Amino acid sequence: MRESNFIDKNFKRWEEIENDLKTDPDEISSDFIDLMNDLSYAQTHYPHSKINEYVNSLSSRVYKKIFLQQKQDKNPFYHFWVKDFPATIGHNIKVLWVATTIFFTFCILGYICSFIDTDFIEGILGQDYVRMTEENIRKGEPFGVYDSESPLVMFLSIFSNNLRVGLILFISGICLGIGSFYFTFSNGVMVGAFLSLFIQNNLGTDAIFVIMLHGTFELMGLILECMAGFILGLSFLFPGTLTRKQAFRKGLSESVKIYIGTIPFTTIAALIESYVTYLGKQGFQNNNTLVMLFLSLVFIGSWLVVIWYFFIYSKKLTEKYPYEKYLEDIVHK
Repeated sequence: MRESNFIDKNFKRWEEIENDLKTDPDEISSDFIDLMNDLSYAQTHYPHSKINEYVNSLSSRVYKKIFLQQKQDKNPFYHFWVKDFPATIGHNIKVLWVATTIFFTFCILGYICSFIDTDFIEGILGQDYVRMTEENIRKGEPFGVYDSESPLVMFLSIFSNNLRVGLILFISGICLGIGSFYFTFSNGVMVGAFLSLFIQNNLGTDAIFVIMLHGTFELMGLILECMAGFILGLSFLFPGTLTRKQAFRKGLSESVKIYIGTIPFTTIAALIESYVTYLGKQGFQNNNTLVMLFLSLVFIGSWLVVIWYFFIYSKKLTEKYPYEKYLEDIVHK
């Protein structure tokens, strides 16, 4: 065979391998065997051609991928966070966007109601909490609540409360998602009322900056728990091409996976709220440049992690992990 014919015959397959889109171990192994055959043929018939270098480089890349995949398969922790969990998010990205929209809609509703009814904030947050916050504002420490007790006690209290709220939000979704919708409503309205308390005292920018130091991960956790509840409740109602039994099994597997995935983010949020957020108790009135620089890095870093991991990486992963393969792993495991 002429070298040009050899290249034309195999070029499309080589290009697919070079694009590195395959994730199935059997397909990758098959590619490696084909490449070794191609290399052997090329070395025999075109010993001085540059095609040998190209095919050899492709073979080396595929071999490294097989070796790396074998190492990763032995590490379930790595597999969960790099593939399993984000792939579940990616293949249900529309549900994530729905949960996000619902949550922030209720936040806006809580904010608006706070201006319509002067007693709304006290009704949601409690009279004692509102008066304590107003007193802290007068003292020049509007976010002094985050420095009101020892960090360890605060961490344990916040973590256990957020875990409990998240579990309720998730499990209540079994009632066709209605429970998750209700608890998302109550939490969203509470967040909106909480922020409006500071906005009414001309501390809106300070509040968003300080509260979202920990709130980025905490609220993302709530949204994911709402998402998990919706998937759990609606999977049986809308089975698609699956049987209802398969659809419920798929929904249960996905929702549990998502809830488990929220726990580290809930933990990190509680740690930040207990050990970091109190540094911003004075808001932008804090003139310590190093402290404000550190808080800014935490604020920006948390937002970057959430946007990249949940909305960009998870969606990109679906290109390498097609829905058919994903569905097979979920339903037939």
